[in-house]
Amino acid sequence: MANILIDLEVLYYLSKNDPPIHRYWHTYVGGITMGLVAGLLMFGVILILCRVLPAHSRWVERVTQTPNRRMLGQSLVAGLIGGVTHILLDSFMHAEMNPFWPFVEGNTLAGMISMGALHIGLAAIGFFGLIFWLLLRESSK
Repeated sequence: MANILIDLEVLYYLSKNDPPIHRYWHTYVGGITMGLVAGLLMFGVILILCRVLPAHSRWVERVTQTPNRRMLGQSLVAGLIGGVTHILLDSFMHAEMNPFWPFVEGNTLAGMISMGALHIGLAAIGFFGLIFWLLLRESSK
């Protein structure tokens, strides 16, 4: 969710043909802000789903056993992780970004990792994450 919110900025400036397309939301300040917004939105979605889905569903039973305060904290942390990692990864790919704005202008991370290496690394992390998730699912049965 945080990634989508952050990239709405890119879509806006692309549609206006108004470079640079990575501006305020593609900074750590913007990523943190959008991450918190995404966390709050997802917390709200969870609360709504708990009301509209059947009460006897396994998901609703699990969620209703979790205190709201804990669920809100988990949602905010997930949003922050999504927002910050989005900025970090984009910093390696887009030279026109200013990830440390308003403190520092420019992007010293751009080009530090090749695009190919970044994509291979992300694919490997995704693959191992999927395996880890599947193993966790099996162990909880």
